[in-house]
This record gives sequence, C-alpha cells and structure tokens, in this order.
Amino acid sequence: MNRFFEVGDFGGTHSAVARTLSRLVNDGELVRVRRGLYWRGIKTPLGMSYPSATATLEAIYGKLSGFGPAYLDAANLLGLTTQIGARPCFAVPYEVDGLAMHLVSRSRRTGRAINRLTAHEVALFEVLGDWERVVDMPSTDAIARISSMVGRTIRADAVVGAASTESARVRERLRMVLRVAGCTDALDDVAPATNEVTRSNALAGFSTSGLAA
Repeated sequence: MNRFFEVGDFGGTHSAVARTLSRLVNDGELVRVRRGLYWRGIKTPLGMSYPSATATLEAIYGKLSGFGPAYLDAANLLGLTTQIGARPCFAVPYEVDGLAMHLVSRSRRTGRAINRLTAHEVALFEVLGDWERVVDMPSTDAIARISSMVGRTIRADAVVGAASTESARVRERLRMVLRVAGCTDALDDVAPATNEVTRSNALAGFSTSGLAA
C-alpha cells in the first residue's frame, strides 16, 4: 500500500480513531511515524516496511516546502564528501518532534520554500554555509563540481531568488559559484556582503584559483 494516514483522515471522534490506529499499530498493521502520523507499508517476513526519510518529510512539510539535507548529508549529496552523518540530517522550514532523524530549523530562510528549492538546491546553501566543516576535497575541485551542477540539478534562477534570506557569507560564496558557472548576469540579483571583513572571511579558503570565471 505504501501510504500515510492521519487521525483526521477518518470519521469519528479523535479519541476513537486514535485508539483504533493504536490497536492497528500493536497488531502490526500500521507503523507509528510520529504522534498523529501513521504508515502502512509492504509486509515482509521481517515486519512492516518503513517510509523513507524523504517521504516522511514530504508528508509533514509538503513536497515543495524547500527542505533538504544538512551538514555532511548535504555535502555527500553533492559529491563533496564520502562521509554521512550517524543518522539522517535535514534542514527544514521548522522543527517537529518525534522523528528518528536530526532536523535543523531554517525558519528564517523563507526564500527556500517560496522558491520551492529541491534537495540539491537546499544542499548547496547548506554546504556554502558549512564549507570548512563538511567538504573534504580541495576547494577548487569542490567549487568546480558544484558550479557544473548549475543549470542541471541546480536551477540558477531558484537559488538566486532564495538567496536574499541567506547569510552574507553564503551569498558571497554563491556569487563565486555563479561566476565560475558562467551565470554572470545573475550576480546583480544576489546582494554582496556590505561589510568587507565579512566578504574576506567568506572567501578565505574558498579558492577558485585556476578555474575559468
């Protein structure tokens, strides 16, 4: 079947439906994902199959809500590291309790949801913010790699539209990525850091030496 259920999907009082769903969980007919959210998957000899982390987040936040991987998971998705976190980690519009994954609230990064960023596009912003901690290849190689994704798995217009709610450090690094990707027309739409120290710190170690700009 592979679908989610919520208490509100059924007629009857909230308490009566909740009791019935709880009984179905005990009988092995449903899996409780979190309070009020249930899943019916395919039965296997080892028990009920569980939903993927992405499917769970889509059910909670909506498919186009601008969530995506964070920290090492973001860098791994973009091919900038082979490491992954001990448990799945996602940057989300707001945090919810009761999930077996690490959620990082990005409630102030509203441009991500407004522009309906994909997982790769959210991962780009996350990586640009945590570059020194999550990228384990030479900076020049990493910048070349993510720049090559612009126009393919990363939409220039979407990330440019979302950039206004990102930090100055991320915007400066995004401008460099866009420049290397040849999207010079988009640079005017990504505000640079107003403070020269912030700009210098953002680009320190973010080397593009030898890359065509």
